[in-house]
Amino acid sequence: MGITILGIASLFFIGHFLQWFFVKTKIPDLLILIALGFIIGPSVLDFTKPDNLGQAGVVLSTVTLIIILYEGGLHLNATSLLKSSLPALLLSFLSFFLISGLTTLFLAPFFSIPTALLIGLGIGSTSSAVVFPLIKPLKLREETKTILSLESAFTDVLAIIAFLAVLDSILTQNYDLQNLALSFSTKPLVSIFLGVAFALIWSFLRKIFSHLVRMSFSTEAWSLLTYGVIELLDLNGAIGILFFGFTLANLNLLPSILSGFFQVNPIPKSEVSLLKEISFLLKTFFFIYLGMLIQLSALNIFILAILLTLLIFITRYVSVRVVFSTKRFSYFNALISMGMGPRGLACAVLATLPLQKGYVHGEFIQNLIFYIILVSIISTSLFVIFGQKAFFKKIFSPFFEAYLKEDSTTVKKNMT
Repeated sequence: MGITILGIASLFFIGHFLQWFFVKTKIPDLLILIALGFIIGPSVLDFTKPDNLGQAGVVLSTVTLIIILYEGGLHLNATSLLKSSLPALLLSFLSFFLISGLTTLFLAPFFSIPTALLIGLGIGSTSSAVVFPLIKPLKLREETKTILSLESAFTDVLAIIAFLAVLDSILTQNYDLQNLALSFSTKPLVSIFLGVAFALIWSFLRKIFSHLVRMSFSTEAWSLLTYGVIELLDLNGAIGILFFGFTLANLNLLPSILSGFFQVNPIPKSEVSLLKEISFLLKTFFFIYLGMLIQLSALNIFILAILLTLLIFITRYVSVRVVFSTKRFSYFNALISMGMGPRGLACAVLATLPLQKGYVHGEFIQNLIFYIILVSIISTSLFVIFGQKAFFKKIFSPFFEAYLKEDSTTVKKNMT
């Protein structure tokens, strides 16, 4: 018990040190946390195992996702959202369907089509838990940050809905296209509606029962309740929580005739500070836990993970070139957007499901996707660390020549 308590206390200091280290060196703290989890996990030192945490590990991982998405929603401005939602949707659909489709085609000659399809869908989403912390300190346009934040949330939804629908069809041998189409259209919209509704209800309650404003962690507890209700209704809690936070952050836009019924500023500054610390600790735990889940396996699986990660960034390049106008976005914004292809919590959760449900190639799918998560996060980290270095610009300038020309034209105009 003493070692466990020591470990929990250490998370706070390790996390803050690595955050400082990230600011100084641009080496992402989450990459070091994954490496730390891998080293202390069963693959290297075998100091601890994910099984030792039991259900607590799964629960804390889910809570981490909820808090990170909630905090991400709080930082979304309505004006930016209106401007960025269409590009974000386009980027999400392009990046998701390109990587899912091309991965399936690439793997189909070597594996069964169901296995290839599950892998393609399982690596279709970028990680909110990775993207949000990485883009926050970077000198990007606010519109770029909003697009990338929304993309990570949208692709999580697409991947979860598609993967679960396809896995269920494979296991039951019931390939019903009507049910699949329903999962893609109705469920996200209902989840968004419920997220907004729960935010309005909470704001109303805090207006009527003002003592709730003084209760620390009350809004976070309500966000957990919101997520739980949405998930119990077999909908997507992730997108519901994102719009829950977004609604709370933009209640000041309510018409004056309605604003009297709601607490327009329902989140005190003290609670925002507490939320940041909670989010920080949960993020630190999650990435160590993710590192513990990664296990050494055959070299051929690792090589395949590298090839599929390369495919991820190729498809992102195509998507970014389509969505990001050279007149509105600089070279650096386009480059970082291409590099923001890390896979994370949603992919990790989906990777474990085929094995849990007894699918014949479940263990292979889990190991491969876990490796892709690791390699993709390392690759994204390289873009963050070296994105503004001369040698990196030399490598990628041929692919972003149009952006560089526009950048130089803008500089000349500003000088004159």
